[in-house]
Amino acid sequence: MRRLVAREERIRDSKVVATVKKMYDNTCQVCGTRLVVSPGGNAYSEAAHIHALGKPHHGPDLVGNVLCLCPNCHVLFDRGALQLTDDFDIIDGLTRKFVRALHREQEHQLGVEYVRQHRERWANREEEAEALERAMADAPDGQAELSL
Repeated sequence: MRRLVAREERIRDSKVVATVKKMYDNTCQVCGTRLVVSPGGNAYSEAAHIHALGKPHHGPDLVGNVLCLCPNCHVLFDRGALQLTDDFDIIDGLTRKFVRALHREQEHQLGVEYVRQHRERWANREEEAEALERAMADAPDGQAELSL
């Protein structure tokens, strides 16, 4: 049996990704790791959108909204465990403590509005953790369900 499936897909601009990766020679802007994946010296990195693309975030696919990260830092950034200040310092999103300054090439003009949106997206993390702790304390068997 055949069926027609329609889906909406956001087309990413591969030139944006290529520009940012080339700017940093596939080196992570957060930790400085350059993952060499071939004997010829080819390296692997990931393009991370600061203001996330797609629903419900609708961030732009622009060089000023993209970081060059290693896979580990990309996951931490996408989950809010790493965040940026308005001065482009890296902070631990869980403890709010300074980690280090973000490596930025002079020609890479990041948009502070994207950084602010990323931080705002994770701003209620402490409230969620406190609510979960309260729910767990109130649960008779130590297991609680929490809908946020």
